[in-house]
Amino acid sequence: MSLGNQLINKILPESLTNSGIKHAKGVFTGERNYKIACRFYYHFSIIGLKYERALAELNKEFDLSEIRIAQIIMISRDHLEQLKQDKADKKYLAKKLPHFNWS
Repeated sequence: MSLGNQLINKILPESLTNSGIKHAKGVFTGERNYKIACRFYYHFSIIGLKYERALAELNKEFDLSEIRIAQIIMISRDHLEQLKQDKADKKYLAKKLPHFNWS
């Protein structure tokens, strides 16, 4: 334990000091939920996967349980409705979230 601590302090001495910044729980939850909504829309509406299969794919992508993903999808209904209204396709989604594979 001590050897590991010494090694880390040698490599990253300033990174581990307390900067005084407090982190709020859930700061990125909204962004994550939007990404999940977009990926669900892609798998379900564009690719045509069944609901259960789309949840399984999102489980792999986001490391969340299928139950939690289903809850997020219900919370993100507004995002899904907006994607449907905008007639989002792969190109639209790639422009919004370019770091995902939309092909």
